[in-house]
Amino acid sequence: MTSTSGLLVQVDGGPLANNLSALLVSAVVDTSLRVPDTFSLRFRDTDRTLLAQSKVEIGSKVRVAVTTDAINIPEPLVSGEVTAVELDFDGTGTFTTIRGYDPAHRLFRGKHTTAYTQTTASDAAVAVARRAGLELGEVTSTGTVFDHLAQCGQSDWEFLDSLAKRVGFEVAVRDNKLDFGPRKAAADAPNGGGTSARDPLVLTFGKDLLRIRSVVTAADQVAKVQVRGWDVSQKKAIVAEASAGTKSAALPTITPAAVAAAVGDPTYVATEVAYRTQPEADSAAAALAEVIGGSFAQVEAVVRGNPKLRADTPICLANMGEPFDGKYLVTAARHRYEPGAGGYTTSLSVTGRQERSLYGLSSGIGGTSGQGVVIAQVNDARDPSQQGRVRLTFPWLSPDYVSDWARVLQPGAGKGRGTLVVPEVGDEVLVAFEQHDPRRPYVLGGLYNGVDTASTKGPALIDSGSGAVNRRSLVSRNGHRLDLLDENGRTEGVTVETGDGKLRLVLDKIGTKVEIHSDGTVLVEGKRGVVIDAAGAKLALTAAEIVLSGKRSVKISGGSGSMTVDTSGVAADGPSVKVSANATAEFKAGGPAVISGTPVKIN
Repeated sequence: MTSTSGLLVQVDGGPLANNLSALLVSAVVDTSLRVPDTFSLRFRDTDRTLLAQSKVEIGSKVRVAVTTDAINIPEPLVSGEVTAVELDFDGTGTFTTIRGYDPAHRLFRGKHTTAYTQTTASDAAVAVARRAGLELGEVTSTGTVFDHLAQCGQSDWEFLDSLAKRVGFEVAVRDNKLDFGPRKAAADAPNGGGTSARDPLVLTFGKDLLRIRSVVTAADQVAKVQVRGWDVSQKKAIVAEASAGTKSAALPTITPAAVAAAVGDPTYVATEVAYRTQPEADSAAAALAEVIGGSFAQVEAVVRGNPKLRADTPICLANMGEPFDGKYLVTAARHRYEPGAGGYTTSLSVTGRQERSLYGLSSGIGGTSGQGVVIAQVNDARDPSQQGRVRLTFPWLSPDYVSDWARVLQPGAGKGRGTLVVPEVGDEVLVAFEQHDPRRPYVLGGLYNGVDTASTKGPALIDSGSGAVNRRSLVSRNGHRLDLLDENGRTEGVTVETGDGKLRLVLDKIGTKVEIHSDGTVLVEGKRGVVIDAAGAKLALTAAEIVLSGKRSVKISGGSGSMTVDTSGVAADGPSVKVSANATAEFKAGGPAVISGTPVKIN
């Protein structure tokens, strides 16, 4: 037995003419938590004039409502717009079908690439709604401020759905209004002490239920979930845990934790998303616990037509027996109206957050996918093969797992050549996997973070005016460094310096000079000779004491100029001393002049 009822269809604000309503063969309205609500109106159309008479076309606004023997006031089922019209002919006649979605379908159209900076999830959702021309419904504010939220080649719905999952919310569009907030709780359903005559949300076995399949399962259930990530600012792992639980079902005699305990109390560790803050991970853990726990109790049922049954509606099942009596949250509902045949029936599903609709499965709203690079820490650099390989830990994955030896990317690497810069134990590095195989990691390079910061010695890294890079540096563990300096007009050239600053080589482009500094000794050696050539300029040697020593001889030549020795005293000492002039020679003393020898010859 089905309920007596009437279907009311409005097109662009006006009721469908009675003569056209009489041609209705069937009407189906689907509501779902995860995809747009849909409607399908099938008419017998022998003359193929229904579309012309009704003035229905793509984009027409359609509102479908229903009355029942229990509800005399028309109850809305869906408000949407026509997206398709069909004409079918077979042995039973000619039929026209009008199909459409609620305004949420517009969020599925097109792909967008947008960045939302310094914003909360709720503020980003509001921005998307306004861009899509939707009004705001129930939008719950979120507290966590994200530095950067990216919508990369995603539809607005994909972005909103992933954003809602990230903070444990639901997203829906009702009457052209965007709702963004926590999922309703099954516990809010009325108690089962009443009857469906008093409360349409209490469904009693033997009275309201035409067919039902109810399942309680331990499949995939866990005692708790753990979400891991990496805090770049503090250089430490992020760990968030949430106990098993769900708002999708409230059964008095059994819980997700209880069924999980019956099969060993496992823990589910999620590593698919790279969370960067503890609040993000906490929200994700709670949402994941809901996703897993929500599947422990599932219902598929058909009842007498009941327009109150919609997606996101808490209901109570009564007189089912343990453990099935309890409260559930409807995930999807289908309203089918067939005048003169099946009448009006409603089928409903309770599946937690598991998406089972064809639209949802085909559109891939389950989230983004793809293989990217990951963060790791160096655990060991003592490569037995001396190839510069390292072993890695993945703090976002497990506190205990250590990888096999991973090769490190080295620019220009080849036989006996290329760079050789091996990361230190404890360094944060960026890792990719060969053919997406986690057993074959490759280190792409090192990363700075809030603890291991870049060296600030030397000119500012970035020019505050032009934004150009002023400095490129290679710095060792002990601070030994090579700096390539490009600070236009101020500091340009190359600097090599030891970590303690006691040794420094400067190639100064601005001053066109080379500086060599040592707090110790500077040694210049050349087996085949050393040449210091100042060309036409001055060569100055300054020291507390200058010693010129030749193993065979010492020769000083002034060329065509003169040689001046200016000091407090001059001593020439040797087995033989000769002073010779090609022109004149003058010896002069301000005091006594003494010439001694054995003998003294003056010619």
